[in-house]
Amino acid sequence: MNLREFTESIDKLAEKMTKEELQMVLHSFARKIPEVQRAEFIDILKEITAHKNDQTEENSFVSKARKQDEAEINKEYIRLEEQFAKIQEEELCLYAEGYEDYSSGYWDSDWVYEYEDTQGIGKIFEDASRLLLRSVNDRCYGTAIKLFDLLTETEVLVEDQGDCFTLSLEEMIDENLASIDGENLAQHVLYAVYQNTEPDKRAESFYEYCTRPFFRKVRLEEILSLGSEELKGLSEFWNAWIELLIHKEGDTAGEFLRQAVLFQKDEDEMIETAQKAAKKHPSLYLAVLEYLESRGKRERQLRVGEEALEAMDKSCRLRSRAALYTAEAALEAGDTRMAEACWIEAFESHSTPVNYLRITANMKEPASYRERAVQVINKLPCKGKTDSYGNELNKELQINFLSGDDGNVMRFFLGEFDASMKECLKTRQGLGWSGEFIKKGIPLFLLLLLQSEQLGQGCREMAREAVFYLDFHGEDYVKGTDENQKDASGTGEKKEEEIALFWSCFQSWKAVHGLSVAEEEAKSYLSSLEEMIDRRFRAIVSGQHRNHYRSVAALAAALGEVKASRGDIGAKEKLLLKYREEFPRHSALHSELRGYGMPDMRKGRRR
Repeated sequence: MNLREFTESIDKLAEKMTKEELQMVLHSFARKIPEVQRAEFIDILKEITAHKNDQTEENSFVSKARKQDEAEINKEYIRLEEQFAKIQEEELCLYAEGYEDYSSGYWDSDWVYEYEDTQGIGKIFEDASRLLLRSVNDRCYGTAIKLFDLLTETEVLVEDQGDCFTLSLEEMIDENLASIDGENLAQHVLYAVYQNTEPDKRAESFYEYCTRPFFRKVRLEEILSLGSEELKGLSEFWNAWIELLIHKEGDTAGEFLRQAVLFQKDEDEMIETAQKAAKKHPSLYLAVLEYLESRGKRERQLRVGEEALEAMDKSCRLRSRAALYTAEAALEAGDTRMAEACWIEAFESHSTPVNYLRITANMKEPASYRERAVQVINKLPCKGKTDSYGNELNKELQINFLSGDDGNVMRFFLGEFDASMKECLKTRQGLGWSGEFIKKGIPLFLLLLLQSEQLGQGCREMAREAVFYLDFHGEDYVKGTDENQKDASGTGEKKEEEIALFWSCFQSWKAVHGLSVAEEEAKSYLSSLEEMIDRRFRAIVSGQHRNHYRSVAALAAALGEVKASRGDIGAKEKLLLKYREEFPRHSALHSELRGYGMPDMRKGRRR
């Protein structure tokens, strides 16, 4: 139940209550109010009573007190305006001394500053912030907005041994130079903007403020509980706000639109708005589908999902998620054929290994789709749409595309192994593998060539690396399948479940496509793998890159396990002992090798 539904229900119930019943409700509610909010609650009741009794009396006590408050606020504002002018004219400044901080390690140094605020600039910012909050509570909304302009338009000069730079309000807060709750301040500013703006201009004014970085964490519904008076004209504002956002582009507008629709609209209105916003904000359809799923409305989820797939651009990546929500609803309705069609739509809108594995592991005749999948991959652009520098990224409308590595991974899963191996072999050095396909390709080839259903220690680590490099998340994979209730995400034991799920999918993929590699090809691939792993092993150990000893021990163990599975009995132990003998003085390496199954050759070892 969103706020509008909640407040309307309360109003209807209150209309039917007697005075005594309302007093009982008020008394019961008052008992649950935290102590820190009790004074505020009493003030609200007093103000309602004063407004009722003295509405037409210009010289009432409340009116006099308010005028006195306004006078005090104006006087303090003038003082602060003078102080901020001195900061802007650089009569007041901060002093700093910068140095490198190596607490995170020699290669991860940070440049940090120690500040000296001898002229009380931080206090000036804090005073302005406190006055802004008071101005909102005392209904001096115009003054509150002027104070915010002072705070955000003032750059503080910092002198650092002859060098100079400036700090903004957010940087003053981040550097702990001003004790200000930025999120609370932002909420009060938006409340003031709402109250100080003409109704027909509120939506545009709100949007202008909300798109500033300072307001990025604010949710609009949070401002409704602020201030001393209720926001008027809310219904008209929400309609204008939603209509405005429908026609604005960008992720910020999309996020505000989702918040507003879920917060304010009923179910039918949500769907209607999603239809109108589909071209610029397809994420609203996803929010509606998630809403329907959370309430168990599977039949409507299916209808809305089918509608979303028609309305959204086929090349839009978000359409993939809409397809999976639709697949879940289809399976609930017993429509397996529809679910399979949705899995295909998910892959063709976002062509990832996870989406392809879902097809191969769950469709009744997955092998028949391979040729079409090849065509999909070959037609995809190799670059995505990017915005020019300074423009907001629009991830909502990101199209389906392949980076170089994505293409190589997908071609591997489509059975183009020779091409994938050639791509691995392009990396001729044992170091500098970051960002190269070889780092993904070697674990995949080792798992491909393994002739065992069980994962040894080394191959389990290869599966773990594949899960990481392929961005394989169990909860994403099971979305839209019969396993959708299974929780395969997380860390610890659940992470192991995720690895097991990936390995099960990988085995299904091999079985579906009959990808048992011919013996001659397997020998060739193994020879290449052995060469690459050996080069990597020697480069890491010779360079004493101790943080990577475990990873090369895992590679060697996995290679040995693959060879053993193909008939070379004891291959793993022999390979690990070979590296121990070649690097006899590297005790840290020996420890990692033992961890992956190398026999313990130490004298007097523990039994």
